[in-house]
Amino acid sequence: MKMRKAPYYLLFIALTILSSCGKDDNIEPTGVNEIIVDELAYNLISVNGSGITGIATLTRDSNDNTTILIQLENTNTEEHPAYVRFNSAAEGGPIAITLEPCTCAVSTTVVTQLDDGTPIDFDKLLNLDGHVSIQDSPSNPAVVSVVDIGLNAN
Repeated sequence: MKMRKAPYYLLFIALTILSSCGKDDNIEPTGVNEIIVDELAYNLISVNGSGITGIATLTRDSNDNTTILIQLENTNTEEHPAYVRFNSAAEGGPIAITLEPCTCAVSTTVVTQLDDGTPIDFDKLLNLDGHVSIQDSPSNPAVVSVVDIGLNAN
């Protein structure tokens, strides 16, 4: 009888290990029965020799919620702070929106306002003079990946 239970324990351990830091970590639906009605994806590019790339996706759902989803590639499970900043990536600029940090290479943030309290939605993000920047870690603010968004996107 002990032999029959052993595979179940092994299966449980294997599933626990495999499920940690999966691609769907931190991805939460913003509500019930919502449908994505607008979506725009931007390719994050590696800077400072980091090799970290990915995609920043802006979406608007059927309840008019705006979400920014960041999915990083070529990184590990480290936490990477993420921001929408004013100006182009080449110019750099102050933080406009503090996003949820990328943990296990993923960040999902429902966006309703700038950090200063100014309301912002999907359409206003598309007209923002801004860029997304990803930092190396909470203790190292070096930028590892960027992409221009809004008015700066080509």
